[in-house]
Amino acid sequence: MKTYLKRLSYLFLSLTLFLGACETEESLTITSPDPVFELVTPGISNVFLNSELLDNPAFTITWIDEINTAATYTVEMDLESTFAAPIQLGTSDKKNFTITVSELNKALENTDVKSYTETPIYVRLSTGSAMSNVVLFQISKFAVKPPVITSPDNTFTKVLTDVNPDETALTLTWNDPEIGASSSLIISYEIEMAVAGTSFASPANIGSTNTTTFEISHDNLNDLVIANGGVADVASNFDFRIKAIAKSASGDLARTSEAITVSLTGFKAEIPDNLYMVGAHNDWNNADATQQFYTSGNGVFTKVQAFSANDEFKLLPTSGAWDGDYGEDPNNAGKIVQDGEQNIKVTAAGTYLVIIDFNTLSFKLQNIDTMFMVGAHNDWNNADATQQFYTSGNGIFTKVQAFSANDEFKLLPTSGSWDGDWGENKTIAGSLELDDEQNIKVTTAGTYMVTLDFNKLTFNLTEIPTNLYLVGSPNDWNNATAPAFTKVSEGLFEITQTLTATDEFKFLPQQGAWDNDWGESKENAGMLVVDNENNVKSPGDGTYKITVDYNKGTVTVL
Repeated sequence: MKTYLKRLSYLFLSLTLFLGACETEESLTITSPDPVFELVTPGISNVFLNSELLDNPAFTITWIDEINTAATYTVEMDLESTFAAPIQLGTSDKKNFTITVSELNKALENTDVKSYTETPIYVRLSTGSAMSNVVLFQISKFAVKPPVITSPDNTFTKVLTDVNPDETALTLTWNDPEIGASSSLIISYEIEMAVAGTSFASPANIGSTNTTTFEISHDNLNDLVIANGGVADVASNFDFRIKAIAKSASGDLARTSEAITVSLTGFKAEIPDNLYMVGAHNDWNNADATQQFYTSGNGVFTKVQAFSANDEFKLLPTSGAWDGDYGEDPNNAGKIVQDGEQNIKVTAAGTYLVIIDFNTLSFKLQNIDTMFMVGAHNDWNNADATQQFYTSGNGIFTKVQAFSANDEFKLLPTSGSWDGDWGENKTIAGSLELDDEQNIKVTTAGTYMVTLDFNKLTFNLTEIPTNLYLVGSPNDWNNATAPAFTKVSEGLFEITQTLTATDEFKFLPQQGAWDNDWGESKENAGMLVVDNENNVKSPGDGTYKITVDYNKGTVTVL
């Protein structure tokens, strides 16, 4: 009986639970979520605007809009989350929006955002009166606005002086509206100078700084004035500008200020009495007196030197001392300075003419391995290889050439090319000139030995003799009995002569006359010259063949 009652109780309990569960299910209400208008938080929120990739997307945003239909959306940006002064970035009739690097950087130009600084930018959507949520980007923009020079202005004038050469002559200051204290990149400011009105076609870099102030002394500024075309004791106008350079992994971004124009009067730069070369070519021996430059006292020094590839050298005013050495201005190629200089470098091996000009504080390296003549005598054919000069590599070139009256010619270092052509200086007769030269003129018809001396930047034309005679101690210096040479070919003469060790002699174009006698150069042994010559000395006792070669400009006794 107890078992029956227990089973009956379980039956009633199950029925009660079943009926209760059915009542709960019948009262359950299922609802849909409210429609949303929501910007999707982007996966990338740090944006560095790269000036090298202007057309690339800066960012793309997407959104969900379950409220507005067929809507056009306005994308707004602000520097504050309150959007008190929103900036419109663009519109879209889709559910996404992309803005390029260039477009976003431009939108930030007229704000207080400093370049290269992470700045929070708030972005939202609006359509009609509806507003989306706000998303946050950390943006680093690149600089666009240039620096602005604040001092001096265009009324500034300065007369430079060597009384206190290390005192400041010019102070430049400027503002950079783009750069703040927390900018992530270091900005380097380069100061450029150029002759006024040249639009900085050939600017001189006069220094650099990471601040917004630059000072330069009387001495250093004077060097730049002279090196860039200024004339001592004459006021000249020069333009100055500031170039701001931001260096980043994506490359350099430069911004350049407007120029100012100032008046500067330079003083004559000190010209050393002597100048010597020292470098890899002579094992940096600063006491090598053979390395002296030639100068005529006009502030221009010249020297012919053979270099190996990648040789370096510098300049010394005093042999044996490093004091006051000159080198190349690291900021201005081709200019020389004493302070902060670098070695002058020679890229390719060869024989070079080195020209140092203290009037312009500049140097030139001109390769003179070869030299060719071109002119009226060969119809100005610059590819005529028969017009090559002879040289032994000592900077002196010779060639025998027949000219008609009033022929003109010039000189080429490379056959077939007009580059680097030489001629005569327009104001100094007999001087070689590389720039602004004129043709060399031959007044009288004849056959001449043309001699070029790049050691001294001079040339001369001497008519070669039709005949040649030897006069000296072998015939008691009797020019009337001088024996004749044999003419082998044009400009080439030979004679066999018995000599003693003490004999000396020279050469005459006309027997019985001393006019235009030829001898050996006092500076270059074996070279044939007509003026200020030495007697040729016998090499010893014996019979010798004496050869006079006007084509090579040489005399040999063998």
